Amino acid sequence: NMNTPAFSVVRTVRTAVEADMLITFMRSEGLNPLDINTSAHFSLAGAEIEFPIQVPTTELNAARELLKGYDDSARTA
Repeated sequence: NMNTPAFSVVRTVRTAVEADMLITFMRSEGLNPLDINTSAHFSLAGAEIEFPIQVPTTELNAARELLKGYDDSARTA
């Protein structure tokens, strides 16, 4: 049994596309977000779908800071 760090949700998004973009971006910045299992997410008659983006808890603060900058650049683009 390997010692894996606990994971924390840094962001929750509504589409698999957005989740993929964020995960790719975070990886390019040296973080280690978990892959999301998009097949496990399906809609029940208008229910909200959410994709939690998780990173190792040790990277949580770095991920939050990174996403702050990401949001700012997305807004001003």
